[in-house]
Amino acid sequence: MNYDEQDVPLLPGPTDRQQKQPQKRSKLLTVCPFILGNEFCERLAYYGLATNFVTYLTHIMGVDAATAAIEVMVFEGTCYVTPLLGAYLADSHWGRYKTILVFSSIYLVGMVCLALTSWLPGLTPGPYDDPSLLQNALLFGSLGVIALGTGGIKPNVSAFGADQFDEKDPQDKREKERFFNWFYLAINVGSLIACTAIVYVQDAISWSLGFALPAAAMASAVLLFLAGSANYRHVAPTESPMARVVKVVAAALKNRWRSKRAPEDSSQHKVLAPGSSDEADGSLHRALYYQHMYGSDAPAAAAAAANTLGGSSSRRNGDSYVARRRGSSGGGSTAASSSYRWLEDAITEWQTSQGHMVVAEAVRGGGGSSAGHGGQSGGHLGGYTPQQVEEVKLVLRLLPVFFTTVLYWTIYAMMGTMFIQQGSLMDNRVSLPGTNVTLRIPAATMALFNTGAIILLVPLYDAVFEPALKRCGVRWTLLRRIGWGMVIAVLAMVYAAAVEAWRLDIFRAIPDSGDSGSGDSSDPAAVGYGPAVVPLSIMWQAPAYVLIGASEVLASIAQLEFFYDQAPDVMRSCSMALQLLSTAVGSYLGGGLVAAVAALSVAAGAPWLPKDLNLGHLDWFLLLCGGLMAANSLLFVLVANNYEYKTVEHVVLVQVADDEEAPDALGRPPLPRPPVPRPPTRPQGSAIAINSSAARRSQYHYAAVGNDDDSALYGRSLAFVPTSPALPAPFR
Repeated sequence: MNYDEQDVPLLPGPTDRQQKQPQKRSKLLTVCPFILGNEFCERLAYYGLATNFVTYLTHIMGVDAATAAIEVMVFEGTCYVTPLLGAYLADSHWGRYKTILVFSSIYLVGMVCLALTSWLPGLTPGPYDDPSLLQNALLFGSLGVIALGTGGIKPNVSAFGADQFDEKDPQDKREKERFFNWFYLAINVGSLIACTAIVYVQDAISWSLGFALPAAAMASAVLLFLAGSANYRHVAPTESPMARVVKVVAAALKNRWRSKRAPEDSSQHKVLAPGSSDEADGSLHRALYYQHMYGSDAPAAAAAAANTLGGSSSRRNGDSYVARRRGSSGGGSTAASSSYRWLEDAITEWQTSQGHMVVAEAVRGGGGSSAGHGGQSGGHLGGYTPQQVEEVKLVLRLLPVFFTTVLYWTIYAMMGTMFIQQGSLMDNRVSLPGTNVTLRIPAATMALFNTGAIILLVPLYDAVFEPALKRCGVRWTLLRRIGWGMVIAVLAMVYAAAVEAWRLDIFRAIPDSGDSGSGDSSDPAAVGYGPAVVPLSIMWQAPAYVLIGASEVLASIAQLEFFYDQAPDVMRSCSMALQLLSTAVGSYLGGGLVAAVAALSVAAGAPWLPKDLNLGHLDWFLLLCGGLMAANSLLFVLVANNYEYKTVEHVVLVQVADDEEAPDALGRPPLPRPPVPRPPTRPQGSAIAINSSAARRSQYHYAAVGNDDDSALYGRSLAFVPTSPALPAPFR
């Protein structure tokens, strides 16, 4: 057959390469719905309980305002402590899937028990009665189980969702970004339903039903998560970075203590290198440390220390003791710092310029045996390199910022306790403009103003406020952003105190206002039994919630970014743990502050926070909180002025174009590309490090690249912060 007689299609079909590529199923549509459904139901359950719980304590359990606030703050604080346990178990032992499943089951048991305590007769006190010991034990036992259950879910679900995607696959990379948008949507929708529908059921219909609905939501969360078990992709557990911090600190303290107890003539170290058994003075320990971290630029002190070897050569068997700067398991080199020098006692291993490991061990009685990595050497706890110790230093140097931001979360905790109790004594009837429709807004639903403010202000901040500051030449750092967020929190407390003073003035102007226990006779369902409602619209609270939301946009998000940015990649779990721990300590501190004020004011004969807030001075308490926050802000300014930002290089994924491209639909070869600048070539197994500020604003996610075995640590629990819109503090 001639070529002209051959059947030539008018349009060429797909190429062989295109035919060989099977259609890849979408993980976003096949795997992620189970994870998204689990998160939606879990958040609905949590906020269905936590949002209005202070009202349950005061109106059903019959406790006073101060006790209710303390109990809520302790519960919320515990919910931010247990994630540290959940993250550790997921990272080091169980893996994320098992951790989520086990703790979700515990969570469900707690929710069912709580619903039963509100439904079964005899488990709640009658009107004006105090709860019995059994009633309190069952209630707080249920809350403790719930708080434990949250610990396995909060730090792991988002990271488990990230595990399902392969960053090297273009389709997975695109779907991963979309997954987190849907993930945050599920959180916000769950909290929205909880703050509106669930709160309405609790206030207007039944508390038993109001707690049964969150329990049913939690049961759905467990079932949805189990339904997708066959489709999940799992990441094997490794060492938890939080465990490394504890071990390094323990090793440093133990070695320091042992060195002080040892006689002077035995506090020596010998350096074990290949083919060498010579002994050196203990000063070589610190000399090798600086030489390892600085390379050829070691300080004079290190050089002088190295010269105290009694004439021994700086090279032994051709192996230089000037250690090269090398990438650690954390990715990216970290220069030595002069802070927390006592941690250097944990170092027992160095890597020389020839790639050999140098192990220092204590000489006891002229003998001793070498120790393996991670073991003890001559009675010293060891196995840590200078780079690993530097990573721990970078985490510990965040502690001054941590301590001065704790009080911010104390102020934040007032929004879920004192603000709600204040709103429950205000007129919650709101008429729609132009209609005869009147809505009753539960006090806990006012938290929607906080959420709405954050949703509106975050994009406004990113698109307008921050660019305007840059154009004006203002140096806007993360610590400055936190400081101004604290200032706005002070304004929120001052405004709330002013509203409370106004409300009390109206109450005192009402005839026979001294007898406040009559409630609102026109609508007993508005508050039930208890203090009288004052005819002041609850909408006057809205600006206080908006101000708290504005402070979160500055302080909360900046604190999260600061801890994330100022820690090396491998230690990010620890820096995120500090963020959670600051929230927990702030809640506990808030409970302690309420208890102290209540006790001292009662002792003074003028209680500020009595059972009937109409007869107390909640306005003075809110002013006190604002004053403490103002004083703390001044202390924070002092810490911020003395803080030196550390340039920490973070590893990112770098997209590289395929070396071979398929021809187009007509079979023509692809057009040549213009030259694109490429990163400098690095040895195999090394990572391309990019400055954190640039990487944070780039299109790439933080992830590990290269061939080292520690790459999985970059996706550890608590450490994954995707490039998606920031969340309000309680949604983390």
